[in-house]
Amino acid sequence: MDLLGNLDSFFSQMTRQQIDPSVSTAEIGDLIEFVYPWSGLSLWGAYVGEGCVVHFGVGDENMAQRTCRSFLQQLVPKSNGDRVLRNTRICTQRITEIKVPPGTRIRVNNNRHNLVPSPPEMMKNRCETFLNQEFKYDLVKFNSEHFATFVRYGTAVCNQVHADTTQTLQMIMQQRMETDI
Repeated sequence: MDLLGNLDSFFSQMTRQQIDPSVSTAEIGDLIEFVYPWSGLSLWGAYVGEGCVVHFGVGDENMAQRTCRSFLQQLVPKSNGDRVLRNTRICTQRITEIKVPPGTRIRVNNNRHNLVPSPPEMMKNRCETFLNQEFKYDLVKFNSEHFATFVRYGTAVCNQVHADTTQTLQMIMQQRMETDI
C-alpha cells in the first residue's frame, strides 16, 4: 500500500508535509518516530505493516495530559501521575490516526540504536504478547521508545532518557507465555 499516495483523502497539506518519505517504504519492525515540535521528545512505535504501528498509547493523550504527566513525574519523582492520569495501553493504529501536535515530524528512524534487529517472527511475537495490555507510562522507566526498541531488538532502551527496561519486559513476556500454556 502506498501510504503517501492516499493521504489527500485523510489529511491536510500541512499534515502530509510532516510525514517523511521514508514512512512509505517502512518494513515490518522498523522504528517509527513521531518527533514532537518544541518539546524535544518523541513518541515511538514499531511498524507492523499496512500503514500501522504498534505503540505505547500515550500518543492518545492530549498535549495537556502529557505535559501534566511529565510535570508530575519531575515534581514528585516517586509519582507516576496515575492519580491524575490513566494507565496507557499498547495498541495498533494507523500512523495517520495517531493524535500528535501540529508540526510533528513522522519518520522511520532505525539509526539511533546500535543494535541488531530480531527476526520478524520474534518481533511479531512481542507485539502479540503486549497488544492491548495496560501499563503505567513512565517517562524514565517505561516509555514508548523502551517498548518500540524491545519489539525491534528484544532490548528496551531509550536514548531520550537513559534507562534499560529490558529485564522487566522479558519477565512480563515469560509470565504471559506461562499462563498461555
